Amino acid sequence: MKLNLFKRSMIFATFFGSCLCIALIVASLGTTHWVDARARRLSNPTESEGRISFGLFEGRKELNFAYGWRNYDLSVKAGTHPARRWSWCGTAAQLAVALAASGGACVLAALGSAARNRCSPKPLLICNCAIILFTMGAMSVWLTEFFLRLQHNVMSDEDLANTWSSDSTADLGLSFWLVVTACISAFVNNVCILIAMADGRDADTIAPALEEKVNGAIMLY
Repeated sequence: MKLNLFKRSMIFATFFGSCLCIALIVASLGTTHWVDARARRLSNPTESEGRISFGLFEGRKELNFAYGWRNYDLSVKAGTHPARRWSWCGTAAQLAVALAASGGACVLAALGSAARNRCSPKPLLICNCAIILFTMGAMSVWLTEFFLRLQHNVMSDEDLANTWSSDSTADLGLSFWLVVTACISAFVNNVCILIAMADGRDADTIAPALEEKVNGAIMLY
C-alpha cells in the first residue's frame, strides 16, 4: 500500500506552505505595523504632524508640535498601548495556537511525504483547518477593535488634552496583512491535500491488477 509520486508531491508541497505560515505569523507577532496612523493638532493642523505605528505589544509615536519631532515608545508593559487589553491578548493568543498548528502541519507533511506506506492525510488537513480558523479568529478580533476604536483614535488621554487627533487616519498595516497571507497559504495547503485525497491512483490499487495479470500468464504456461 504505497503512495504514488503525485500524492507524495502534493503532500510535500504543503510542507513549504506550512513553513511559510510559520514565517508569516512570527513576522506578524514581531513587527510593529498592525496599525499605521497619522495625527494633527486641531489647534494648529497646518503646523503640526504626527506618525503612529504599533504592533500587538509595542510601537512608536512621533509628534511634531511645529518645533521639532518628539519620539515616544508605546508598550503593553508601560500601559501606553493604544489597543485595549482584550484585543491584543485575544489576537496574540489565537496566533500562538495557529503557530503551533503550523508546526504540527510541517511535521505531518514531512512524515506523510516520506512514508513508504499510505497514511491518512486527515490529521494534516485538520492542522491546516486549525490554522485557517485561528488566523481568521485573530483577524476578526483585531478588526473589531480597529473599527470600534482604533480608526477613530490611537492617541493617549494626554495627547487628546493637547488637541491631538487621529480620527479617520488609521490604516491596517503590513503586520495584519501577513496574517491574511498566512490564512491564504493554509487554505492552499488544504486544496493540495484534498486533491491528493481525491486522486485514486494508489499503488495498492495498481498492484492487484498487475499481480492478477502475472498470475494469469503463469497459469497459461
